[in-house]
Amino acid sequence: MAVAIYGLASIYAFFLWRRGFLRDERMSYLLLALAACFHTAAMLKRGFSLSRCPVTNLYEAIAFVLWTITATYLILGLWRRFRFLGAFAAPVLFCVGVFALFPDLDQHGGDPDLVRGW
Repeated sequence: MAVAIYGLASIYAFFLWRRGFLRDERMSYLLLALAACFHTAAMLKRGFSLSRCPVTNLYEAIAFVLWTITATYLILGLWRRFRFLGAFAAPVLFCVGVFALFPDLDQHGGDPDLVRGW
């Protein structure tokens, strides 16, 4: 659902680019905030279902990076002068989100062996 909303925000960003950013990007901000809610819920569900932090395969790592990009934009977007960044972030979030949904990226290898790591 979050990737679909990222897609809607990308379409809206395309129309903003055509207008030359003459309007306030509040709608883009709201779309990305809605997508962030779905993204956060999905990451929490996955983390609780696995009983660990979901960053052990490529899909989970990409999902976490996308969530971080979205959260950073939402914080910066609180200031009106930085809301235009949503028009650049939305297409990136959508394209990388579609890539993350490829089935081969979500490989379950059991519990991670973090004994030797930090």
